[in-house]
Amino acid sequence: MVKAIKTKKDRLSEGINILKQLRDNGVKDQSPGFLELKAKISEWVSSEGSWDGNIDFREYGRVAEVELPKYDNKAAGLNFKVKKVF
Repeated sequence: MVKAIKTKKDRLSEGINILKQLRDNGVKDQSPGFLELKAKISEWVSSEGSWDGNIDFREYGRVAEVELPKYDNKAAGLNFKVKKVF
């Protein structure tokens, strides 16, 4: 399979799906973490690049490990992990 750069349509669809899943699981769309993620997804949809990183959802005691890939051989993903407190 040949890797191709994701289309803007694919990026938009995957980004909307991630945000919808967070809302469906109780994350408020005006929370700081949600707004930061939304901004990162918007940048990703507009570009032809990729972005991987963590976004803090402090009010939920969680961190989102986000992967927004450049190529169509991998879907965008988010792991919503509980923060370890020591």
